[in-house]
Amino acid sequence: MTEMSRTLPDWIGWVKQENLGVNLPPERLAFLLAIQIFGRGGEQPQLSEAELHHAFGYVSKGFEQAEETLASRANNAINDLVRQRLLSRFQGEPGEGESLYRLTRLGIAIVEFFAAQREVSQIKLSLQLEQIARDLDTVAEAIAGDPDEQEWAQEVEGRLKYSVSEQLARIDDTQRAMDEQQNAVKANIAALLNKNWHEAISACEQLLRETGLTLRELQDTLDKAGHGLQQSLLNIEEQLQQSELGSSVAPLCQQLQARLDAIILWGSQCIELWARYDLHVHRFIRTAIDMDKNRAFSQRLRESIRQFEDHNWRLCIAQARPLLELRDETMAAYAEEVTGELPVELEYHDMVDVAAELSGRIRDHLQAFPLSGQPLDMAAVLKDYLHDYPQYQHFDIARLLIDEAVKLGHANAECMGAAQPDWQRINAHGAKVQAHVIDQY
Repeated sequence: MTEMSRTLPDWIGWVKQENLGVNLPPERLAFLLAIQIFGRGGEQPQLSEAELHHAFGYVSKGFEQAEETLASRANNAINDLVRQRLLSRFQGEPGEGESLYRLTRLGIAIVEFFAAQREVSQIKLSLQLEQIARDLDTVAEAIAGDPDEQEWAQEVEGRLKYSVSEQLARIDDTQRAMDEQQNAVKANIAALLNKNWHEAISACEQLLRETGLTLRELQDTLDKAGHGLQQSLLNIEEQLQQSELGSSVAPLCQQLQARLDAIILWGSQCIELWARYDLHVHRFIRTAIDMDKNRAFSQRLRESIRQFEDHNWRLCIAQARPLLELRDETMAAYAEEVTGELPVELEYHDMVDVAAELSGRIRDHLQAFPLSGQPLDMAAVLKDYLHDYPQYQHFDIARLLIDEAVKLGHANAECMGAAQPDWQRINAHGAKVQAHVIDQY
């Protein structure tokens, strides 16, 4: 029974009949990794029972287990791995020496999953796609050459079943490794935001940007080559319909087509899901900043402390004894003037009132764009508008301007699913913004 012809009940019955199961506590998994290391990554494919006991000794020491029961626990661990088909035992005739052991395919797969470094790169994906394209071209040429049964089994069916299918499986494995990396990045971002969101903003943005860029590069590579591979598979299917031997390979070709479609589709969905997560994190950061009502004061306080060495002479002179006495005398002499009504310029203004007034000014400034139908380039407008304000106000002014700008309309490029625009500088201190041009009011 082949893999393609097996149904779900067949699989369930097979697992039940073979009594298959995997149970790997931490010490068993560590023992499995130790076996691979003692075998020097496959250079020494078989190990003796004494070498397995030696490897288990390191595991037992690492888990701080008793030395007295080491031999019995090692035998139990070896038998357990053999029973779970993670380790194969080769035993000769009695008196010919001790048994030899090798990791099974399942054991190797588990070790590679936990220990191997999964490199996710554009170069690796490009090479895999090129190999698939060459194999499909070879298959098409072989079908067109009217091969005999042996050539058909090797160059058509064998190449599709083993080479192309295996390369697609590796690409699928690469995608799953990228899924794990995304989850790790999300956990890292969550930990950073839970500790100190203010200090973690730059680190979070870097993680989001790097992961999003990697996803986009991989998907662009997959899209460029994927359409050509799909067309090659369709051409092969047409050739199979005209061949006498094609009926046995047609289901395999359709299965490869479906698998390739699923890989490309999942890549697109990953980018969309990551974009939503990116937006969610930025909304969280913006909400946290909005809730910090004293952010202007705290920012100025941090800057004053940071620049203390430049103007600490003011603090020293202000605390000098003669000046303190002179200030007390002056306060007593002009008590009426000091305690009188403050001029309007010196009255305290609530931050909400200041923000409302600034929003009104910004709103009036931006009204010229929808009235004239002129596209609103956020980066250019911010750069020009922030030029009239000191650096410590740039963040607040930029936030107010962006809030007012998004109320005017939206970017047609963003609605069409265009790629994210480049980051553009908006001041001389390294601040940047990434935004589409608003052209729909």
